[in-house]
Amino acid sequence: MATITIPKKFEKEIRKISKKMGISKEDFLINALLYYLQALEKKIELKKELEAWEKASNKDFLKFEKSI
Repeated sequence: MATITIPKKFEKEIRKISKKMGISKEDFLINALLYYLQALEKKIELKKELEAWEKASNKDFLKFEKSI
């Protein structure tokens, strides 16, 4: 397991919120990290899909242009 240092102002907020949620600080941070990683994965997938559409659009445009 890795160890990280959390700035004091964040540590205070994490402690407050995790207490309100009835979970440990560690569980709160793990859940927050998992949520963030999932959001990044979705963003990466969207970027790949948009790039694929861009390539398809360029190919189709060039094909059309050659047919004129």
